[in-house]
Amino acid sequence: MSKSYGNAIGLGMTADETAKLIRKAPTDSDRHISFDPESRPGVSALLTSAALATGGDPVQIAAEIGDGGGGALKAYVTEAINERFADHRARRAELAADPGYVHEVLRRGNERANEVAEKTLDEVRAAMGMVY
Repeated sequence: MSKSYGNAIGLGMTADETAKLIRKAPTDSDRHISFDPESRPGVSALLTSAALATGGDPVQIAAEIGDGGGGALKAYVTEAINERFADHRARRAELAADPGYVHEVLRRGNERANEVAEKTLDEVRAAMGMVY
């Protein structure tokens, strides 16, 4: 999955959007799933995505899917990624439901950043002898 190819999985995507994107991922006609980045880049990319989402090993995931083919691989990857992002998506929906809270957090963060920046600029001005 790659942003430059237009097939990156965004953190803001829904489970259905993620599934749709994964269904369009290229594989090959060989039903036996194996991890071979050189000769099977599409299948290997999906296995790598599944491994990253589950913390597993792509070779072991391939062995688990076995002769299930591209459909089984894509179903596995979809489930793994959607499960991995489930908590993030729930928290995101919770925050989106309360925009006032989000704006308040941003306002306080901006205030704090300005305080730190002003202090730093005061130190720089003093060090450069530019305090008038």
